[in-house]
Amino acid sequence: MNRQETVQKIFDRQKWVGNSSISKNDIALLLEELNRKSIHLLRRKDMLVRQKTKVDNDLKQTEEEIKCTTARLENIIHDDKQVSISMKKQKSKRYIKGRFWWEGKQRDVQIGSEKTILFLLKNLKKSQIVKGLKIKNGKKINWKIIQADKKLNEAVQTIGRIKATGYILKKVKGEDILHNQSSEVEDPKKNNKNIIIKTSPIVKTNEHINIDWYTEWKDENF
Repeated sequence: MNRQETVQKIFDRQKWVGNSSISKNDIALLLEELNRKSIHLLRRKDMLVRQKTKVDNDLKQTEEEIKCTTARLENIIHDDKQVSISMKKQKSKRYIKGRFWWEGKQRDVQIGSEKTILFLLKNLKKSQIVKGLKIKNGKKINWKIIQADKKLNEAVQTIGRIKATGYILKKVKGEDILHNQSSEVEDPKKNNKNIIIKTSPIVKTNEHINIDWYTEWKDENF
């Protein structure tokens, strides 16, 4: 049934029940307008679905960045990385290595030689970072002693955790976040007088509908 036949059918049915307030021209215009609006809404729906996908992706990425940043803060503030220690030998030199997991990868840090560790332990004891540790003057420390003494072993692990924090600090600094201003969020309270509210672009019904307005809007507002 073509458009003209459809209009005639509707008009005849209304006429049969005594409704003479609607002309065939009115019916034709109403059908045309409803059809146009239907096409417009379908296009708008398609655009909104694409927008939602982009917004969802941005939200997911932001949540992941929040999780990562919070974990980094905890690691750096509390030296909370669990570090396992082991003795390694490189050529004729012996040193203790720390190993830990960070952001999905295994990382290694050099804690130091047995002589260096003795010096570091004295510093930590003096700073009261480690307590209850007895270090006799002139006494040497080796790997066997570290393994046998629980408090000493825990103290060396503490050095390892601090070294792990240093590793994380170096990596984060290497990302140049100190000079990256794009991730900063401005406090709206500071700029209340200068806030400009931008309205969403009007959706066009032609074939050149701009489905990428969200990307442009996001770049301007974030």
